[in-house]
Amino acid sequence: MKPIRNITRFTYEFTSFQGWRVTLCRNQVHFTRYFSDKQYGGEAESYAAALTMRNRILERLRLTPGDPEKAFAEFREEEQKTCYPCGLRPRKKKAC
Repeated sequence: MKPIRNITRFTYEFTSFQGWRVTLCRNQVHFTRYFSDKQYGGEAESYAAALTMRNRILERLRLTPGDPEKAFAEFREEEQKTCYPCGLRPRKKKAC
C-alpha cells in the first residue's frame, strides 16, 4: 500500500493492536486517533476509516487555519461521545 501523509500502519508482534494511526500537528497542537482492525472489521476497513477521519480533520483545519485547537477539539469531543468517529461506525456493533 502506498504511504499516505498523516496515516501510519501499526502492526506489532508482541501486542494485540493491529491498525492505523492518524496523527496531525499544527502550531505545536497535536491530534492522534487510532483505528483498530478488530474494531472496524479488517485492515482495509480500518484504513478507510482512518483516511476519512484524516480528510475530515484537514477540511476543518482549512476552515480555521489559525486555531488548530478549535478544530481538534471538535474531533476530541466526538471521540468522547462514542468510541467511533461520526459516520464511521462499523456494521457490527461492539462494546468499546
